Amino acid sequence: MYKLKQLLIVLVAIAVTGCSSQRLDWDYNNTPAATQSMKDWKTYAWLNKPEDNKKVEGYHIDGLTQMRIRAAINRDLQARGYREVSKDDRPDFLVNYLTMTRTHRELNQISTSMGYGMGLRGMGATTETRVRDYQEGSLLIDFVNPESQQLEWRGRFTSKVIYSATPEERSEKINAAVEGILNGFPPGHKN
Repeated sequence: MYKLKQLLIVLVAIAVTGCSSQRLDWDYNNTPAATQSMKDWKTYAWLNKPEDNKKVEGYHIDGLTQMRIRAAINRDLQARGYREVSKDDRPDFLVNYLTMTRTHRELNQISTSMGYGMGLRGMGATTETRVRDYQEGSLLIDFVNPESQQLEWRGRFTSKVIYSATPEERSEKINAAVEGILNGFPPGHKN
């Protein structure tokens, strides 16, 4: 049951990442041969079949989020000229994605009042410390070499999670996250 709850949080987190405090970063195999190879890639296949990602102890929690993420990645890669093929057709790279969440604690100190009085007494100020926990969600997109099974490129989008998003807002945020991540691919190329 704990694993189901964890997965639900992870899937919802990515679906509703908010716009504030967004971070994008990329990492990749920076050897000259690997970076040149990535620039020559034309075809891809998914590392896992969609149904493999949908099974959690026999019960699938959020197929809509997974569907949105996969569709956004496919759409963006194909718009950039990459073609999806089956694993049997010897793709140039394999695609996978991961989601995760972390709880963060935010501390804010706020001066709530200030005053003065008569004579030598009466100066004062009140400072209040507010503590707020929030969820931060990350979407990681990995590109793997199909021959060596080694990770060649990874992009990550991280943002605060907003749980009250509509389905349209969730799709929009996922699309923006995927586009932002894939803007860092291939290494050295500005999309």
